Amino acid sequence: MSEAMPRENLIIALPSKGRMGDGADSLFGRAGLRIYKPNSRQYTATIPNLPLAEVVYQRPRDIVSRVAEGQADIGVTGLDNVSEYGADSAEIMVIDRLGFGKCKLLLGVPESWIDVTSIADLVDLSRRNKERGAQLRIATKYSNLVNGFMRQHGISHFVLVHAEGAMEAAPRMGYADLIADLSETGTTLRENHLRPIDGGTIIASEAVLIGSRRTMRGAEAKLETLREMLELIEAHRRARQYVSLRANISGESVADVQ
Repeated sequence: MSEAMPRENLIIALPSKGRMGDGADSLFGRAGLRIYKPNSRQYTATIPNLPLAEVVYQRPRDIVSRVAEGQADIGVTGLDNVSEYGADSAEIMVIDRLGFGKCKLLLGVPESWIDVTSIADLVDLSRRNKERGAQLRIATKYSNLVNGFMRQHGISHFVLVHAEGAMEAAPRMGYADLIADLSETGTTLRENHLRPIDGGTIIASEAVLIGSRRTMRGAEAKLETLREMLELIEAHRRARQYVSLRANISGESVADVQ
């Protein structure tokens, strides 16, 4: 039996919904890479201006594993997802930062913690809790990043409480003392009587384009499609730096209007 020929189409994994998905669709559209999806319920699409590319829609966190495993060649996801779910994979490379979806993964503590305004204060609180046999409970879905951050700051007496949605309610509901979650403006924290602390930013995130070393290495057809895509995106970025000005000015030559 003959071996299957390697596919030459560039498989692009894009976020299926949310702000990250809207941002990716907008960026591609403005760069002349309009995505054609005839049915809103479909999870595949095409880019007419890139005939050798195929789009598949996935959850942002799943895009990391799809690229790492070679099921997609490139993908758009948050740097937070890459750091949380792909840090141990040598197959993932960050190709470009895309400039949208900017936010921070940070610690949020209750406003009532008036003595905790910095990471140093949190270290002190952890030590006091340890002396009385209590642990800091942190609600988050970023267990790897939060665990590394806390231990980096000398905090080892804590427990992570896995949470997906409505995380800001965790302290009020009593199943966590503080949270570690993404925040864009801090509004949701304030509305839930939480606040960030000095030095409590775990990672500054934004949308990034990632690639699979496994499937892109030596794949000239895919690399050419990727180069074409990146050139269009970069041209769009450069164009945004200029402003077009039109005016009706009387005069038959440049000298007449100087």
